[in-house]
Amino acid sequence: MRIELNGKTYIDQKACAGILSRTEKCLAAWRVRGYGPAYHRIGGRVMFCLDDVVSFINRTKVDAA
Repeated sequence: MRIELNGKTYIDQKACAGILSRTEKCLAAWRVRGYGPAYHRIGGRVMFCLDDVVSFINRTKVDAA
């Protein structure tokens, strides 16, 4: 699911898992540990702002030695 709101794009857990090449279960485990992209819980549904997912990817960059 993809929602456009106030110029921002929000995606559901399934779409986020696809972008990060992880399972939805993995994202849930990350949330328990306080890891992963920032998220919003709306009526029991977890949604991610696409900008937050991109920021998370950028923060995980590792420079080669």
